[in-house]
Amino acid sequence: MSMNFIIFGPPGAGKGTYSRRLHERLGIAAISTGDIFRQNISDGTELGKRVESILAAGQLVPDDITNEIVRQRLQEPDCEKGFILDGYPRTIPQAGFLDGVKKIDAILNLIVPDEILIEKLSARRVCEKCGDIYNVADIDREIDGIHYKLPPMSPNIEGKCDKCSSAIIQRPDDAAEVIRERLEVYKKQSAPVMAFYKGKVPFVDIHVTRGPDIMLGKILDMLKEKSFIQ
Repeated sequence: MSMNFIIFGPPGAGKGTYSRRLHERLGIAAISTGDIFRQNISDGTELGKRVESILAAGQLVPDDITNEIVRQRLQEPDCEKGFILDGYPRTIPQAGFLDGVKKIDAILNLIVPDEILIEKLSARRVCEKCGDIYNVADIDREIDGIHYKLPPMSPNIEGKCDKCSSAIIQRPDDAAEVIRERLEVYKKQSAPVMAFYKGKVPFVDIHVTRGPDIMLGKILDMLKEKSFIQ
């Protein structure tokens, strides 16, 4: 039985984290179009050069390029047991294309209040040398009757990377005002795509109230309860 999922959620909700962990637990492919683009750019492929020039011009990668990349990726052997798509589809044409290529069993919809995301993302720190990621926010509060307890993922030595001892820094796009803008962009872009799937594909709404170790168990329980996995 294959399990084909799309994961939605605002910046900072943990789409990449939960995609990787579900890949490890369920044996399904975790597919991020962003990772595919970045790998091609890093490898200097023809696709990478084309995508890099598009992004450098401040433009979005055209749907036809993204669709073809996803089509090819879904044909690889590791997708036979299923997949989880992160960052795709982002437009109605992409959703329509995917609809004609693969059946989607469920949408995993990660839900986190804006104020939690702003606090969490603005506390993110990145090693300036190796890119390892940390978070110094210690969130423990209730919003609209839901208790959010998200512990920090701090380095062992303040300001220093555990892996290479280089300095950890805050990236410019993790400033609070930039995060607010990113959240608004996400809402505008995701609303039409989510509306496309409403009534067509079951949604599994997941309030991200704890750290990844606890939340993974909750997500697996929800998927079992709804008979998406055994």
